[in-house]
Amino acid sequence: MGGHPSWGTRKGYSTLNQSATAFGFESSDSCSPEQFVVEVFSELKQEIVQERWREVNVLLRVAMLSGVPMQFDATLNLLCDFAADIAPFEKCLVYFWEESEEQVHARAVRGFDDESRELFSRGNVLNLWATKYARPLLVTAGLNVQADAVLQSVGAASALIVPVMVGNRSLGSLQLFSSVPAAFRREDAQLLWITALITESLLTREYANEGLIAFAFTDFLTGLKTRGYFEQQLDQEINRAERNRTQFALLMVDIDHFKQLNDRYGHQVGDQVLRDVAAILMNDMRDVDTVARYGGEEFVLVLPQTGEAGAMLVAQRLRRAVEQARFFAGTPSATENLTISIGVAVFGTDGQFKRELIQAADAALYFAKDSGRNSVVLHSDLPRSRREAR
Repeated sequence: MGGHPSWGTRKGYSTLNQSATAFGFESSDSCSPEQFVVEVFSELKQEIVQERWREVNVLLRVAMLSGVPMQFDATLNLLCDFAADIAPFEKCLVYFWEESEEQVHARAVRGFDDESRELFSRGNVLNLWATKYARPLLVTAGLNVQADAVLQSVGAASALIVPVMVGNRSLGSLQLFSSVPAAFRREDAQLLWITALITESLLTREYANEGLIAFAFTDFLTGLKTRGYFEQQLDQEINRAERNRTQFALLMVDIDHFKQLNDRYGHQVGDQVLRDVAAILMNDMRDVDTVARYGGEEFVLVLPQTGEAGAMLVAQRLRRAVEQARFFAGTPSATENLTISIGVAVFGTDGQFKRELIQAADAALYFAKDSGRNSVVLHSDLPRSRREAR
């Protein structure tokens, strides 16, 4: 992997050094970034174990996952979840080196709006420092102009930066931000350093397999995620919602009268319609949303941190987009109008468990189809008899 940003290789050093210059890596009017570096160790002191036993239990939970197969991005998101249990934050970024593009990208983002996500998608000077020193950084305002610029842009007064290690190399960073000055302590840095060491083997394995996993979790016809990927993401979203006491929405989508279209025009046209509908469903979705092909002409969407009102807005937008589109039906002059029906279920309101939530969304979908199609139905709006029929 010759393109990784190791400071010990000519190529990696050159790439990052150019970026560092652009950021103003060294500045005569501020202190060296070395002052932010925290000396850490591979084992915890007795007093930390005694005082922070709850956080030590988090490390045990991380260790228990070391043998569990997991997609790379899912692992990085899980790292954010565990970090929140150790050192609560308001905003979080996880940067990781993309070898194919020879630059870093934000692979996990928490607490930022869509506009800010784009602003911070290509890395910052704190990631450069974490990569250079390969140690955690406790960053406070007023000591370094480059650090102050990042803190100000994020709206934070302090930050804790931990290198993300893969194969004994620092290929990115976990960045936690707080609006409270000195919100993070050296003990937090030590605990998260141990977390990074524990997850290193998991990340190394999943990073090596990322291309194969992406292929296995991609539907060859539509380019969407597969049902297997959806099932894994739904499990993780339930765990995250339970831990953070948040909601998320599950949308089940079905193309109305698809069999009739398939029978009339043939499977080639039907396949093209599936691809076109998939493209509409993917349009304008957030990075955190999951869009997958569930089977046949059915699709599923998982919308994190979304309640009934937000889910209905998204569902109605998708329904109208499909309704207004014209679909290719074999020749340039032959086009068809199509519609979709959508069932919506919300975690916490319509179900607490995976099967329960899927059944709730499915029941709402079939009520929409039974009621004339081209509609969106919330499970909570179903007649009692249809809800109890589950």
